Amino acid sequence: MLKASKNKIRKIKQKRRRNAFLVLLLIILIMGYFLFRPKNYVKRYFKNDFEILETYNKELKVYSFEITKNDQKWYFVVKHSYNQKRKLIEEVELIQEKNVTCIIPKSSKLKTYPQCMEEKNTIDYHLIPDEIKEKIDSQFFESREILKDNYEKIDIKYLNDQTFYIWNYKGFYRINKKQKENIKLFEKDIYNINNIAQINEFLIIPDYQESYYFNKFYIINLKDGSKKTWKLKESIYFDGYYLGSDKNSLFYVDKKTKTEWEFLPKKKKMRKIGTEAKDGKILKNGEWEKISLNKLTSNRYAFEKKEIYQYEIKDGLYVKYLDCPLKKKISNQNVKEIVKIEEDKIYYLADESLYLYSEATGEILLMSYFEWNFNYKNMIFIQ
Repeated sequence: MLKASKNKIRKIKQKRRRNAFLVLLLIILIMGYFLFRPKNYVKRYFKNDFEILETYNKELKVYSFEITKNDQKWYFVVKHSYNQKRKLIEEVELIQEKNVTCIIPKSSKLKTYPQCMEEKNTIDYHLIPDEIKEKIDSQFFESREILKDNYEKIDIKYLNDQTFYIWNYKGFYRINKKQKENIKLFEKDIYNINNIAQINEFLIIPDYQESYYFNKFYIINLKDGSKKTWKLKESIYFDGYYLGSDKNSLFYVDKKTKTEWEFLPKKKKMRKIGTEAKDGKILKNGEWEKISLNKLTSNRYAFEKKEIYQYEIKDGLYVKYLDCPLKKKISNQNVKEIVKIEEDKIYYLADESLYLYSEATGEILLMSYFEWNFNYKNMIFIQ
């Protein structure tokens, strides 16, 4: 009897210790969550006589830096997951030559690049004169093999790991490192393809064999080039435009019937989300807002999203970061069309040539096609 009582007391003590351990563990986890979770912050500090304003935006997962010396300011951003440490710029190197001033921010935690100014204008470091480039570490200037390839009169210079879909009036040329092929869709030449759209890895193409409206999409999987047909439950008029995309959905305004449609190509589903009698919806800075179909059909609207990188065509090509007041010139080309934006990467057309720019690579000539001198709107898609 005494032995059983001792066993019972021992079990009670073990249970209490276990419960105390679980409570302590829970407290540690809660404290760790609040201690290590991402936080917005602003930190001001000095390195090598440079004043640095360091900011983190947890929503966008981006670090912003404003570096100042002698009334000169350099701005740049780094997309990166949250780091507990502050004062991430450990050193700033200064290079001055003639009318160009460059800084090289150095960090063991983040990948950074030289930031340059010519006179009072911010320019990409790949655009500075060669004699100044020689003073910058060669690690910032990637070497690459230039291709000498040609397919269907397309002069190919560089492909990297992308796949390019080039409209040829009846379908698409599909071009990547491994293969080149012609994906044929139509028998007759189609010149106006405003109703083609890309959503994630899918390209949706209306049945351009029809004249005023369509009841079928062709869906091309941009990853492998496979083609499927999607028969729609209702006819859609060509007289319309895409508002934009969100997750797996693409939103289309049919101006003729005053209808807003949501298309889900991945599941081959569609639904009405707005009519003349019922408000549609539009995305503004991450929030859905109601909007009448009269407005959507009388003017052209587009989804508005908070973008880290904002590009502008003006006597060349420029990028602006978040709320930074300065624009940085990234190309001297006569840019006529932005083809695709992937945050810090941008594809664009100048004359008959397609280029890629990123801060890591600078400007790269990808390919040239004489046809792009005349027709280039919505004719290039990249995966």
